[in-house]
Amino acid sequence: MQELCIALQVEQESDQIDLKNCINCYIIQLLHVLHTLSININFQSDAKEDLISVAHLKLCIRATQELSYYALRSQLHEDFYKSAVFKDVQRVSCYRTLIYLSVQMFIRLLAIRQLHIANAMELVQRDLLATVISLRVAQPSPEQLLQLNAALAYLWHNESKADYFRHVLLLKATPNLSAPLAKELHHQLLNKLGATHGFASLLAALQTPNATQTAEVVAQIVAQRGFSLRLQQRLIEQIFDFCAMRTNGIIAGVLSLRRLYELNVENREFVERLLSSYWLPLTSPADLLNGLIVWEQAQLCACIRLWEQLFCSSSVACLPSVLLVPFVPLLLQLYKHLPHILTKRNALAALILRCLDNRESKQELPAVLQRLYSLDRTGSPPWQALHPRLAIKLSSQSGLVTVQVEQEQEEENYCRALTALLKAGSDHTLTAKIFLALLELMLQQLQVTQHTSNELLSTETELADFLHSKYHLKLELLVALEQLIWHEPLKAQLVATQSKNFIQLVAQLMAITVQPSEMAEQMQLLILLLLQELLERSEQMQLSESTRQLQEPLQKLASGTSNPLLLNALQPLLELVGGKQQNRSTPSAPASLASFQKARELIENEQPHLQVYGIQLMLESLRNKDPTFLSQSHRIIALALSTLKQKESYTFLNCVRLFVQLVHIMEAEVLDLLSDEYLSETADLDYRLVVGEAILKAAQEIGPLCYRYKAVLINCFLHGARSSLDEFRSSAYANLAQLCRLLTYQVHSFFQELLQLIDAELSSGRYLPAKRGALLVLAELLAGMDSLLNYQDMLLPIYRLLRAIEANENCDPQMRQHAANGLKVINEKCRELLKSEAPVQQLQREIKVLGIKEPSAKCKRHILELN
Repeated sequence: MQELCIALQVEQESDQIDLKNCINCYIIQLLHVLHTLSININFQSDAKEDLISVAHLKLCIRATQELSYYALRSQLHEDFYKSAVFKDVQRVSCYRTLIYLSVQMFIRLLAIRQLHIANAMELVQRDLLATVISLRVAQPSPEQLLQLNAALAYLWHNESKADYFRHVLLLKATPNLSAPLAKELHHQLLNKLGATHGFASLLAALQTPNATQTAEVVAQIVAQRGFSLRLQQRLIEQIFDFCAMRTNGIIAGVLSLRRLYELNVENREFVERLLSSYWLPLTSPADLLNGLIVWEQAQLCACIRLWEQLFCSSSVACLPSVLLVPFVPLLLQLYKHLPHILTKRNALAALILRCLDNRESKQELPAVLQRLYSLDRTGSPPWQALHPRLAIKLSSQSGLVTVQVEQEQEEENYCRALTALLKAGSDHTLTAKIFLALLELMLQQLQVTQHTSNELLSTETELADFLHSKYHLKLELLVALEQLIWHEPLKAQLVATQSKNFIQLVAQLMAITVQPSEMAEQMQLLILLLLQELLERSEQMQLSESTRQLQEPLQKLASGTSNPLLLNALQPLLELVGGKQQNRSTPSAPASLASFQKARELIENEQPHLQVYGIQLMLESLRNKDPTFLSQSHRIIALALSTLKQKESYTFLNCVRLFVQLVHIMEAEVLDLLSDEYLSETADLDYRLVVGEAILKAAQEIGPLCYRYKAVLINCFLHGARSSLDEFRSSAYANLAQLCRLLTYQVHSFFQELLQLIDAELSSGRYLPAKRGALLVLAELLAGMDSLLNYQDMLLPIYRLLRAIEANENCDPQMRQHAANGLKVINEKCRELLKSEAPVQQLQREIKVLGIKEPSAKCKRHILELN
């Protein structure tokens, strides 16, 4: 006994040990034997002389378990024997010092890993924990309390944390525990929950095949109002880290986080701060050095995956979607710029749609949409967006996405990405809700009276602020509504569920009279075309009471407007509405719409020859200025865009002819719409190439008058020339060359940018057709130079470049031909310049002696100068 007390550093109690108690003697003998074995056998060694047989190892395990039974399990607090776990244990008393000796001995024995074969020490760990809890309740001395704390620390740090929680919860489940014992167990649970990996260990301890049931149990344990605020917030941090690192048990983590979030205001604010911190590198980067990579693709995808788990893992066990509202601009920017091949783009769409879908239709959703389309991020709470110096780049070599620092860019209209997202999604109910909310916002904006000020605008900043405050929101709403109107699933949804609300908004729109009336009339025209198509689709909607009440506002609008397009749209609609009200039993389409309906049905047919026949009918009617077809021009554009996606060349070539005819009716609308389709990165490459051909044919049909739209046309193809898609870039250069010729080379304001694009393509491009196109554009630009003196700084590097390409026999023959054509143009223009008398006065005679200490040129080399 004395030897064991010295070796295990346990102070022996003053009272005399009862040696007549056989339990005392047996415990001492077991302690002595196990102590002797532990100090004389190197269990950690793999040497042959240190190996012990399996039979001897089994004897050691049995001796350890025997000691656990008599020295630990039989010496517990009396309340523990009420549990079903210890009901068969025969409680015996022993010398108190032997219990402390056994605790210290088991700390040494549990460190021998061979004893843990087949979970042999699991019950020993449970008995040790129960014994330590029992001794802590019995008011030990300070030295003994330190030893007991060391035993608990060993079990937590060196053994399974999940087993630790399992044993604590098992003991805590004992019925009718005394107050001190229940308090001690509760303290152990709270203490370990707040420790590192506490939540993960608790979840592992309670893991069952039923994930939902496990999540509910874990959430009830974790989210309790009795916990201190510090512990609750520590648990919130742990759960965030757990969800970021794990894929199993996410439901339990998110449900626990939701329950903690709902406990108090402090937790809600703490969760909001943690969520903001995840996007901090994108919203407020620490360093803004040009070219610095802020995030790699793996980091970006990990953050998106975490948010998807937090907000979209379940309809119940997830964080409230109201937390997503301040991040809608950032999520829309990421959705807009991430490539379509990245699967996490769908996760961003799910987050945005969930946020908007859970907003209340009357107040919340319109408020969010108004702030979104106003680009207002400074309200309360402030909204988060991508830093203006950051850009998302796709590496052409590795195919990976990076977020890196670049020069500050202009503020983008991220709200337009919402329309593309809705059209690409399948939640048509939400699309209808957002459409009606946008239409109602547009009505409110049209009815708002603008206060005119007599103050003059003195700076460009004041002018920009004035235009933004007066027109920006209306313009963005008009663009969004115009894109959604031709979305086919939206029409079906409006007819099925929202027809009454839509007709009420139409009646309000018809009654609006504002000056200037251009935007209101444009909005009325779009909505009338949509209303006509909805009425044609639904006989029930035609016969409804709300449609009958719409006849008077339509007639009043027809009598009060002089817009020919609006009058053309109102005429068939009044026939449709009036005819249905006069003869409700036999509804039939008005005669004026029959020809248009026939042509539309033919175009919507899947047979190419029928589609072409329908296009021919529309072409003939548009040439003859048929009022019905002219009033349906917006619907014809939508049909043409849909038909342009056909793979049959005979179909889409005739569809290009239809756009050429439409451009005589709606020049600006056709070119703007085609430009948007051309730059849409969500569309197929073949479709975008055909749209580029349609743009060029439409511009050729307008002729030199397309100079009015040169900014739209050139910027469209300039953007295409920067694309990472080789075929698309090559097509953009070819289109640019023809456009320069069509504009009679009046592209002076774009000259420098064109030269930079050509230089980048010729110096770093690897796709031969694109390089041919770039050289063709350069040759066309040379042909368009009116006066060589205006470009004298650029002529020498251009001449050297063309000369080098033309003289290189290994170069592509077509590139050499384009270079020869460019040199021929320079030669002819130089001769014309020398023959003319006008530039003689601008020339200066100068004599230079060359070769004598000639100073090196200090001027910057031009971008097109060869190395």
